[in-house]
Amino acid sequence: MRKIVFISFLFINSIYSQDKSNGLSISGNLKVLFGLELTTPKNALIELTPSRKVVDIDSVGNYKFENLKSGIYKIQVIDFNIKPKEFSVELKDESITNFNLLINADCEVNKEIAEIDIQNKKPRLLLIGSIAPIFYSNQGKFEKKYEIKYYDFGCTPPSEECVIQYNKTVFDYLDKKYGRKWRKEVRKDVIGL
Repeated sequence: MRKIVFISFLFINSIYSQDKSNGLSISGNLKVLFGLELTTPKNALIELTPSRKVVDIDSVGNYKFENLKSGIYKIQVIDFNIKPKEFSVELKDESITNFNLLINADCEVNKEIAEIDIQNKKPRLLLIGSIAPIFYSNQGKFEKKYEIKYYDFGCTPPSEECVIQYNKTVFDYLDKKYGRKWRKEVRKDVIGL
């Protein structure tokens, strides 16, 4: 009986240790360059292939893939670029804890674009809507009064962080030109206000 218990103990222990050696992880932090601003995005999805695992970052940009086996993996952030940058990492017999990612977001709008639009007297307040744009009956008055246009990207917007960066530059411009009174009249769905 003692031999059976001892053999069972060895067998269970060997199964546990095999599982533990395959329970490797890759973790790190994500930073994204939006225009000239390096920041942690509010949210981002990171994909690991070939295992096809996807994780979301936490509030400070940390991510972690767990229960991995040794091998070569590709990591990509799938939220900010049409063709995401791919990072390659080899996982051997130890977990990797500081595989930090830095990507440059393809922003079609950002602080620099807002400054150019302001110089060209064509500033916009950007919206992220749904399939069909929403128009309010009083928005034409606002646009004429403050010499600005609303622009709705619909359901295919650039990254929200890019839109916020653009809009904040326009907010500063409007504050300097008109004071803060425009803020009481602006549409409530303007991003970043």
